[in-house]
Amino acid sequence: MTGDDTPRPLSDVERDVIARLLSVPFRGRDELRAQLPFATVEGRCGCDCATVNLAVDRAAAPAPVLSAAPVSADISNDEIYAGIVLLVDGEGYLCCLEVYSIGDEPVRRLPPAEQINARPQR
Repeated sequence: MTGDDTPRPLSDVERDVIARLLSVPFRGRDELRAQLPFATVEGRCGCDCATVNLAVDRAAAPAPVLSAAPVSADISNDEIYAGIVLLVDGEGYLCCLEVYSIGDEPVRRLPPAEQINARPQR
């Protein structure tokens, strides 16, 4: 991860995408939602994709998630086919919004939240 423009607040698109991921029910979701106002971007992926490392003020309560990747989503439109995973560190705090491509090119820009089909991990 690089830190050229960080730390910084979440962009509106990043915030909307995370909120969309947190719209599906899973254990720890409400605590992760409560962390969102305390989250900042601490770094970006070095490959120039849309992946960002997150940091959360520890004043927020940790989430009792069952997995480090409690929710993921598919992105599918006419331009890209990719996925997103919201990662949580071992202490129960948001730590990464990982965006990965199924094709050859990295996803450089997050799509609108409406194009994200979130699902909890099993």
